[in-house]
Amino acid sequence: MLSNPPPRGPRGSSPQVRGRGRGGVQKRRAGGASARVDRDGDLVMDAAATTTDKPRSGSGRGKLSTNRAGRSQGGPASRSGGRGNHVSDRAKQNIIRGLGGSQANVLESRISGGGPKLQVSGLKDSKAAKNPDGGLEALLSFLERKANGLDSRSNRTVKIKKSSMVGDSVFITASPDDMATILKLNNFNFAGAILKIRALDAAGKETDASASTSEVKDQLRGVLAARYDPGLKLLNLSALVADPTLNSMGMFNGSTDTSKIFPALMIVCDELFKTRREKREAITSVTLTGNGLTNVKEVYLLAEMFPDIKNIDLSQNNLPDLSSLDDWKKKFRHMEHLILVGNPIEAQLATLKDEIMKLFPRLHTLNNVQVRTPEEVAIKVAADEAARNPFPVLGPNFQDVGGVGANFVTQFFALYDSNRTGFLSQFYDPHSKFSLAINMTAPRSAEVSVPVQPWSEYTKHSRNLLKINHLNARMTRQYKGVQDIQAVWETLPATRHPDLHTQGDKYMIECCTVSGLPDLTGQAPHGVDGLMITIHGEFEDQAPNNAEKSLRSFTRNFVLGPGAPGGPQIRVVSDMLSLRGWAPLPHPVTPEAPQPHSTLTPEQQVLQQQEAIATQLTEKTGMTLEYSGMCLNETGWDLEKAFVAFTANKAALPAEAWVGGIPR
Repeated sequence: MLSNPPPRGPRGSSPQVRGRGRGGVQKRRAGGASARVDRDGDLVMDAAATTTDKPRSGSGRGKLSTNRAGRSQGGPASRSGGRGNHVSDRAKQNIIRGLGGSQANVLESRISGGGPKLQVSGLKDSKAAKNPDGGLEALLSFLERKANGLDSRSNRTVKIKKSSMVGDSVFITASPDDMATILKLNNFNFAGAILKIRALDAAGKETDASASTSEVKDQLRGVLAARYDPGLKLLNLSALVADPTLNSMGMFNGSTDTSKIFPALMIVCDELFKTRREKREAITSVTLTGNGLTNVKEVYLLAEMFPDIKNIDLSQNNLPDLSSLDDWKKKFRHMEHLILVGNPIEAQLATLKDEIMKLFPRLHTLNNVQVRTPEEVAIKVAADEAARNPFPVLGPNFQDVGGVGANFVTQFFALYDSNRTGFLSQFYDPHSKFSLAINMTAPRSAEVSVPVQPWSEYTKHSRNLLKINHLNARMTRQYKGVQDIQAVWETLPATRHPDLHTQGDKYMIECCTVSGLPDLTGQAPHGVDGLMITIHGEFEDQAPNNAEKSLRSFTRNFVLGPGAPGGPQIRVVSDMLSLRGWAPLPHPVTPEAPQPHSTLTPEQQVLQQQEAIATQLTEKTGMTLEYSGMCLNETGWDLEKAFVAFTANKAALPAEAWVGGIPR
């Protein structure tokens, strides 16, 4: 027998009142305020309600407030700010909007108690189903928030008026326009489950809106299937206006405007590949040629939903200048090849090349011409990573290579406390070794008053070679391989390390290069190079048998090396953890390095710099230093301009201009 929860109260009601059903009527406030009714004619039994219809701020379910124009602010949908996040909020809601015109107004009658409604399925399969209310409150908040993000230019706020849960379905009512908007959230992912939303009429039968939406999606899937090359991993979105299927669907009706069909195709494509990994493996190249694009704003969803694309062809469009790429700023961080042939911007590429390379850090080919070497790309990527993830703690010796050490330490603190299995799978392999040792006699200052908690949860794994002499114990307490290490880590108490970026004074971290590590590929008999990272710090734990949390000091030594084929790219060769009673970490004072004092006069320094520039031009062109100096002097000692001048006059240079009298 199904038990129906009471109808959900009006959207403005407080949590104490909402959903009480037939509970007692609350007393009216002093001042004789007249009773309020909702849009269905039901009495609003919210003692806190005001007599106006103005939006109220506060801690409502979605934590939303509205400005004078009615746009949502401050809630989860806009918390991050910036154009990128604003675009992301409304991205998926454009799937059918504007494609036919009939879908937007399918519900024309006002809603009554037994009128049209929406049926939402999928809540029971979501993570929110474990909430005390079965996840209903979270679902309704999600639907309102996402629906309000459909059109940021609209002055209308989508509100769900009533709801009820029957079995595995949630039935909701709202205004006709709001229900039409919420219907567009069909197939959205909510808390790990795919929502199915159907429009029902007063008799409980499915209306034409849901069927029409499904039919349009099926047709768009056919278009994408015909334009996808799985061998090349290429999605061909060129010349969409000329596509016969899209024209037969009435997508353009004589127009050349593609601004509506691009989002629709992207949303359908997003549904075909559910995870970022699936998208990355399925599509590496996209061609957008011949679509009359004047900027990339029309195709912004491509960057939102397929951020790992490596090759993009924008040729034969109308992109006028660098600003036409603004909507792709900080997007496509993995793009390697960009084609802009046949656009007005092509004539400016000589001066815009460096700016375009700043937009895309891994870009190495522009219009089929190499603009960066692989080494230069690696340097640029490392610099960008360092800028985005500053590493706050450096010990007296930190010799990192390409940011590998800093990246590893940052991920270690992020994962060891919360997801040890994830940390293992990302960096350990069958050859990785782990050991743990307790130093119970480590010196502590007399001023330290923090008591040392029992070590019982650690002693059974301790491999202190000064205390353990039996060979069998020494061998069995060194754990090798992911499976054995995971079994040990599962028995260790949960930990909480201080935040690396806000409490950097709690750590001292050192890094240096090491040689002779085992080469798992067998190609280097003398071994390969790697890194040794030493971390001194502290953490909290709470063993099951301890009455309170324990504060402990630790030293952890990692040896990192290149991984084997099919395994982690960077692997942990060795992981040694040493524990001791807590004591404050001493921070050595590093003396400032003396600044070198130059004995050269300013004039001599200028001559020295000019000689170095002339030497570079000589190596590049084959001219003698004398002629290189003459060329540089004519171009203001600008090496790039000098090379351009050399190229233009190369054929006219005399024999004595060349080193050895032989032109290159």
